[in-house]
Amino acid sequence: MGDHNGFQVDLEALGQAAQGVNDAIAALEAELPWPVKKLGNDGHGVAMMTLSDSDAGSVLLASALRKFCGKWNYGVKFLVEEGAAAAAALSDTRSGYEKAEQAALDAFKKILGAAADDPMADLNAAPQKSIEQFAVDLTPEGLPQQAVSQVLGVDTKAGG
Repeated sequence: MGDHNGFQVDLEALGQAAQGVNDAIAALEAELPWPVKKLGNDGHGVAMMTLSDSDAGSVLLASALRKFCGKWNYGVKFLVEEGAAAAAALSDTRSGYEKAEQAALDAFKKILGAAADDPMADLNAAPQKSIEQFAVDLTPEGLPQQAVSQVLGVDTKAGG
């Protein structure tokens, strides 16, 4: 989105942040032999995530893993759940901004459609037209296209 005197929302950054959190959870699942997200969704922490002494490679490592899992049982579950919730919230926020931006653009196009000389025009069809096409449609005969281009900030040659 453009500069709005200090307030703007970077929709791409919202999408990248949500994807980053989801990628981190996926990477965690790829590294561990347990379905981290599924266990969290099923109400389990990491208590079930233990390895036998032979699978861990040593008794000491298996013991340390059991100790860690006992202490961090709900901590890891909470982090995965909160991470997934944060990613969903970021995606929802991005979607909300995109919908609001599209609704504002559609409303503006309806205003442009109502400004045309055709009182029988279907205003519900206005959102499908490009801003460039409105510039062409609204240009009175004899008025240079450049004048309308400058007012609307568009290139009327691209729209027809």
